[in-house]
Amino acid sequence: RGRKIDLCKKAGVALAYKAIQEHDEVGLVVFGKEVTASVPPTSDFQELLNKITTIRASQETDFVVCLREAIKLFPETNATKHLLLLSDALPTIGENPEKSALDAVAEAAHTGITVSLVGINLDKKGRLFGEQLTELGKGKFYVVDDVNNLDQVVLMDYAQR
Repeated sequence: RGRKIDLCKKAGVALAYKAIQEHDEVGLVVFGKEVTASVPPTSDFQELLNKITTIRASQETDFVVCLREAIKLFPETNATKHLLLLSDALPTIGENPEKSALDAVAEAAHTGITVSLVGINLDKKGRLFGEQLTELGKGKFYVVDDVNNLDQVVLMDYAQR
């Protein structure tokens, strides 16, 4: 909420701008307990900007719906397919939300999608989950305690792809 969500939006805009300048396409999945918006990979910066500005914080987090949406959105080509999750919470939806999220990450990895996580102000349990998620997703795990550096972390992840 508040400044944190604003800085997440800023990081999303920075990533979209940088990637499109590099002739890469960027997609977007906005989720809480359900997917509230999504954009398939595109080079249309204005479309992404319009969606990013409508993002609102959510009380609940369902990584499974996000991951399944990402699998549907990524093209079935040999292009680099990388999902970067920005979250300050553990998954909260379902009977065993952490296991379900890890299963969904394994499913994404099986389709050729790498998954990185930028964890914002995570506790010990959140850090352990983030490590497991990114190990299965063959991505990077970043812990951000100062959200003022969020855009730099997101751009660093992009540069490493």
